Amino acid sequence: MNKLVSVIVAVVALVAATFYAPDAQAQRHPGSLGVGIGTSTIAAGLSVKRPAGPTALQLTAGCWRAGCNGVAGSVDMLMPRAPLVGGQAAVLAWNFGFGGAIGVADDTFAAAGSFVLGLELIFRDLPFDVVGEWRPTVSVLPGTDFKAAHFGGHIRFYP
Repeated sequence: MNKLVSVIVAVVALVAATFYAPDAQAQRHPGSLGVGIGTSTIAAGLSVKRPAGPTALQLTAGCWRAGCNGVAGSVDMLMPRAPLVGGQAAVLAWNFGFGGAIGVADDTFAAAGSFVLGLELIFRDLPFDVVGEWRPTVSVLPGTDFKAAHFGGHIRFYP
């Protein structure tokens, strides 16, 4: 059921963007706000990104990743870098950073930190970005664990 809601939200956002497409480069300007869906260290749901000068803050809040049996949230500090390649329709950029996350499910509390290395597909004529992230993660609660193969992603609209 939660996957169905996520798909419906994504489709509505894509359709809305086809009717409203301001300067997509506003994504890179401090003060712009991207809103969409995404997954991070232990959270999946609402994804928000706000560029702030040479950095950007990214928040993901919603379900605990495993089966949505709790709530979780994460905050990342990202450092956007120069685009790798650019074309008439889109730009492929990258970023790196770090973040932390907490989650609660039943009687379990979780906390983790992660390094973030992301690839961003930024559309020139549409106010969207699509992001894939590699997120090596260190869990500190309820026990310590390291996961090198941990990934996340986001699709955001910049109104």
